[in-house]
Amino acid sequence: MELFDSTSNCISCYFTSPKTTTPIENVTLLVPIPTRGDRPTLGHTQISDAFYADRLPDHNTPAIVPVDGCYYLRLTVPYMDPAEPIYVDYYNRTSFDQEFRPEFVPQLINTLHPFGNESLFSPKQNLTLTAGSPEAVRTSGYNPGGYSYSYTIPVYVYYENGSQVEIYSNIRGENEWVERFDAWALNRYTDHYRLVITGDPQGWMPAEGEVTAGQGVYREWQLAPSSTPSSGNKTDASV
Repeated sequence: MELFDSTSNCISCYFTSPKTTTPIENVTLLVPIPTRGDRPTLGHTQISDAFYADRLPDHNTPAIVPVDGCYYLRLTVPYMDPAEPIYVDYYNRTSFDQEFRPEFVPQLINTLHPFGNESLFSPKQNLTLTAGSPEAVRTSGYNPGGYSYSYTIPVYVYYENGSQVEIYSNIRGENEWVERFDAWALNRYTDHYRLVITGDPQGWMPAEGEVTAGQGVYREWQLAPSSTPSSGNKTDASV
């Protein structure tokens, strides 16, 4: 068995932000949040109201609420101003000082098969494979594109006196390790969605999203079969 002396890291990132081009008032947003299984979770971190309250300005009122079996962040804000950005930017790195080998797999983020195994946004609708496939991921060389699914996801938006509002959220999970001669290797998955509203909001609207997985370097023991996309995410929920 080929072994690699490694310092290894598992990295979980989450970013979400509503933006406006002009001041708006009486804002209510319902935006999808990271979930794994049936719980709001990012990696090994449970997401609660306090998770958002600790990271948002005081005049924001965040609450995690269930909507048709999925979890959303309800954000109530008396006003939003372009000069005062609102965002959550979470970064967590877990480091391990040990050899990178098959026994290490349970500690890794499953970047090749995130559906049903890792934190993703839900409910995903109209899930469509747009590039590549898990079976096409190689164990020789670097996989630059991996494979991708497009989807839509419901977002609720209400505000007054606005012209253009953008809502963007992103999840990234990554494994990185040192191989020979201090060379770094990595693999990752990402999930993001984006909605741009011009003029008056329409309540529930579909944001455009994309999941990309299988990017980077993989060893043979990282390519075990896993869940299909539909098994870990509600793809047909209506809101």
